[in-house]
Amino acid sequence: MALVKLNDDMVFTIERTEKRVRLIVYKGGVENVCRMETFKNIERFILSDEDRIFKGRLQLHKNVAGIGIIVKGKLTGTINAKEFLNCLEEIKS
Repeated sequence: MALVKLNDDMVFTIERTEKRVRLIVYKGGVENVCRMETFKNIERFILSDEDRIFKGRLQLHKNVAGIGIIVKGKLTGTINAKEFLNCLEEIKS
């Protein structure tokens, strides 16, 4: 499991579940939103020209700073694209 602190109150985690990855945002230590997706789709998004992935309460948007984590329509933090890929690779193996 990989952890990235988004702000003072929220933490973004990436967990492996068999052949998929579970993206979770915790608020105050309690699971707030999550999304399950394949490793392939997440990697394709990061490496492609697409600027957003997912609809719903948890979304990922690319911007100049990296990949923005959008929770319930609000930007809660940003993670560097290279760091995101490294986290996926660690979990994958």
